[in-house]
Amino acid sequence: MHKGALVVFDGGEGSGKSTVCASVASLLNGCVVRTREPGGTAYAERIRELILDPTAGKQSPETMFGLFWAARAAHIQQLLVPKLEEGKVVVCDRFDSSTWAYQIRGQEQNQLVQLFWVMREHYLKPLKNWAIHYIICDVDPRIGLARVQNRGGAATHFDARELEFHERVRAGFLEFAHWNDPEIAHTIINANHPAEMVRDTATECVRDVMR
Repeated sequence: MHKGALVVFDGGEGSGKSTVCASVASLLNGCVVRTREPGGTAYAERIRELILDPTAGKQSPETMFGLFWAARAAHIQQLLVPKLEEGKVVVCDRFDSSTWAYQIRGQEQNQLVQLFWVMREHYLKPLKNWAIHYIICDVDPRIGLARVQNRGGAATHFDARELEFHERVRAGFLEFAHWNDPEIAHTIINANHPAEMVRDTATECVRDVMR
């Protein structure tokens, strides 16, 4: 493996993974590069707007699946690979683990299972020389959704889904993390704990990757 690594923060709604990702990047200021999916580059951010548009919930699963991978391709080529080539540790808020958890399992689109792994093999090929470590912030959906309601702000069409959807998403993240693939290195953090505890655990994980 080359110097540099990609650390993915992922989890369901209200898991605190975005806050934790930002906190870790701030604590390790100058040592890591922070980014997010969908997005991370100017072009991928434009695709993000389509994905989060209120009408997106009415689009076909195949349309949304394609948009996520299109944004990811731009992100990998234009930001991740260049930063990793510089030897940087990149912390990313969501990645392909979210595509699996939300689209494949949450939305029960089993017809996309085989295609997911084909796309993953193809689009993540430029990252093969660097370690990827997934940090899954695992939260009880009831706790996570309560946090979303309490924090206010604009909700997305994902927030409005039924509880059963979010339970499937949680199971999807755990399934992805435990997939029988040596390349999927992972740490699962109990995100039901207070934010400070989750942040400290996540920071130690990133420090371990940087050593």
